[in-house]
Amino acid sequence: MLKIESPDLKEYAQRFAQAPEWSKKYVRSNMLQLGRRVAYIMRQVVKPNRYTGTLEESIISEYQEGTKPTVMIGPTAKRGRYDAGLILERGTRPIPRLPFGPIKAWAEFRGLPAGPVWYKIKTRGVSAHPFLDRTMQDGRTQTALKNTADRIGMDLAMYSVQKFPGGGMSSGVQTFGGG
Repeated sequence: MLKIESPDLKEYAQRFAQAPEWSKKYVRSNMLQLGRRVAYIMRQVVKPNRYTGTLEESIISEYQEGTKPTVMIGPTAKRGRYDAGLILERGTRPIPRLPFGPIKAWAEFRGLPAGPVWYKIKTRGVSAHPFLDRTMQDGRTQTALKNTADRIGMDLAMYSVQKFPGGGMSSGVQTFGGG
């Protein structure tokens, strides 16, 4: 017959009950790392649409603590008073008073004739190049999300046992009876 006892189970339950007090630092650390990783991936996803690099370089991650810890990732660049990320993501309507100079510079950068590009944007708008879904669907992002969830779970579990001598419960297995 096996007899398994765990006198420390009560202490484990108490530590988990106190989790909000000590878990924040583990969640924060992992969420910050996730934000940096996904920001890097987003920069790679945006790179094919590069013009000056301003949009790509403006991609940041911000962590917000609270009842629902959140990491926000995205570009901060502006094109005049407009959000450059939204322009890339959604495109625009026609821009009737479009200046030629910036379009000419972009077209030269891409090796394209400026006139037709300028006319297309003036009459039909800028085409959308959705990058948010592409970033989320990227295998590296999916891996980062899974690894972060696993790490947070492991960090919290490991923290709860590391306060005991030997890194675990002090209970043991006792055998009784015949051999």
